[in-house]
Amino acid sequence: MLLGALASSLAHAIQDRANLDPIEPLKPDQSVAWKATLGSYRDSGTKSSATDINLRGNTADTKFWLGHYQDETNFTQSRAGIEQSSNLFAYGQLISSLQWASGGFVGGSITWDGKQDQVNGLSPLLGWGRTNTKPYENLNFDPNDSLLLGGSFTSSPIGRLSLYQIYDDRLKTGQRVTHLVWRRPMSEAKRLTVDAFERVGASNAGEAQVKGHGLAVTLDIGDYFVRMAYDQKANFTQANITRVVVGLRF
Repeated sequence: MLLGALASSLAHAIQDRANLDPIEPLKPDQSVAWKATLGSYRDSGTKSSATDINLRGNTADTKFWLGHYQDETNFTQSRAGIEQSSNLFAYGQLISSLQWASGGFVGGSITWDGKQDQVNGLSPLLGWGRTNTKPYENLNFDPNDSLLLGGSFTSSPIGRLSLYQIYDDRLKTGQRVTHLVWRRPMSEAKRLTVDAFERVGASNAGEAQVKGHGLAVTLDIGDYFVRMAYDQKANFTQANITRVVVGLRF
């Protein structure tokens, strides 16, 4: 069932381990930039489905969010989180995060993104995440008590290209997901993000490993965006999840 894939005991504590959804720039009359998101998830095998709503706000260097998940069996879980970016100037930025969810879940992470603002070229990505392993709807489908290793390359013609791997360093599942992400402004009002990934590992320690691939494409047009994704072997189970996400910035 979809619930089995999304309510994994291996929880994803934050929304963007590689800072792929950066803080929104504030408009001149804004003290907080808001983003509302509605997501639909469907397992192509069992035909089961779930929905998730999320409201996120950010100031110049802080994100905060509220979310609520529900599947067709009426299982629900609510969550709240906060993420802080600290400017390290010549050394990029340090991103720390803490999230809570109903059912007793707590998780957090810290990620170093070595890219400097307005500076092109190569830069490192390093991250570390920990949870209390309580059940949580893992809507990002990556391992959670984990390390992140990788880097990015930025140039004006191509945008930002990131290659990184997130892998379990705590629960002995062998889980690892490798991402290749291309993010490029198409114009002042349009932006394209493409995330191709491969995952391998077991749902729990001692179980058989699975291997799958996936692709997510996000198009931003002005204050609106849409994301379509296919996650094969989501959360290292037999579930193949199709995601459709729409959102509005205001």
